[in-house]
Amino acid sequence: MPAIAHIGVGFAAKKVAPAVPVIILIIAAELIEIIFMILWGLGIEHPPTDTGMPFSPYSHSILMGVLWSVLAGLLTKVISKNRKLSWIIGLLVFSHTVLDFVASPKLAFYPTDTGLPLFADYTNTYGLGLWKDNIIAWIGEIGILLAGIIIFIMTVRRKQAEKLIKSTQAH
Repeated sequence: MPAIAHIGVGFAAKKVAPAVPVIILIIAAELIEIIFMILWGLGIEHPPTDTGMPFSPYSHSILMGVLWSVLAGLLTKVISKNRKLSWIIGLLVFSHTVLDFVASPKLAFYPTDTGLPLFADYTNTYGLGLWKDNIIAWIGEIGILLAGIIIFIMTVRRKQAEKLIKSTQAH
């Protein structure tokens, strides 16, 4: 299942946002995918199929990736009043576009994938295409997920150790 690398980025973000529940960080990293699923459900966008190219300019184009990132950051700022957190959330959302740019076209998963459009015109699409090969794609997806989980576990353990040290010093 492609898109699991984004979950790894969400897990890893716990290191820079230790007070934020990890599920919020994962949702931010997957927000563009969530938007795509909603738009697909509404019949507005669709993934690549065996016979046709994708159409997802409102979720997965480069310009919309920037827009969703800015909107997520601004909404976080309005809700939390926390400037640092708003940057973290905005960057997490943007990380989705960056990872998709590195991976696309994801021919290992979608043989008719064309890459990321700038917006709605699929005449010119962009991406480094690192997910063209099946083995490399799976190593990349699972590797990023595992790296994120390891960073998350190390971060949580460090916080627990700091709490334990503080509690023993207080007594």
